Amino acid sequence: MKTATRWGIGAVGLGVLLAGCASSPGGVAPRETGTSTATSSPVASSSAEPESPFAFEAATVAGGTLDGETLRGRDVILWFWAPWCPTCMVEGKEHVADAIAQMPEGVEFVGIAGRSDDFPAMEEFLEWTGTGDATHVADVDGAIWEAFGVLQQPAFLFVNDDGTGTRAGSGLSADDILERAEDLANS
Repeated sequence: MKTATRWGIGAVGLGVLLAGCASSPGGVAPRETGTSTATSSPVASSSAEPESPFAFEAATVAGGTLDGETLRGRDVILWFWAPWCPTCMVEGKEHVADAIAQMPEGVEFVGIAGRSDDFPAMEEFLEWTGTGDATHVADVDGAIWEAFGVLQQPAFLFVNDDGTGTRAGSGLSADDILERAEDLANS
């Protein structure tokens, strides 16, 4: 079942990503599987605008930096992975690399390597999986993962330029990823 989560983009921008997660005990998001189980949730309303999960600057594995705010208001796929994760390695090599190579025009793919400061291991991961053609950032302390409500890897967030999107865990084929990418590009 494919459901959307509203991430509150508009004139002000992306407000609360995965707003529904904040209402669960301890602010912990439920684990989601390859068939997205995200629930639709309205943006939390308050007088103060919550900080956007795109409010980050992180080192890229290639040696530069990425300002997350540059992704706001764009069609983007975020892939959360870890260099020590065997599932990430297999899915990266067998599915994600193919999807990156065929990404439709206007959809950006960004990998977010989490909870590690081992840049050589990240570089080796990208080389082995063949996923290095995309931008990948190092989320050393897990702050980016936390901001997006990601609890474990691998995980995907498919964010539409209007602030809506879906999320999924492991088990997506290249065709699944590309179908969702086409949905983003065409909406």
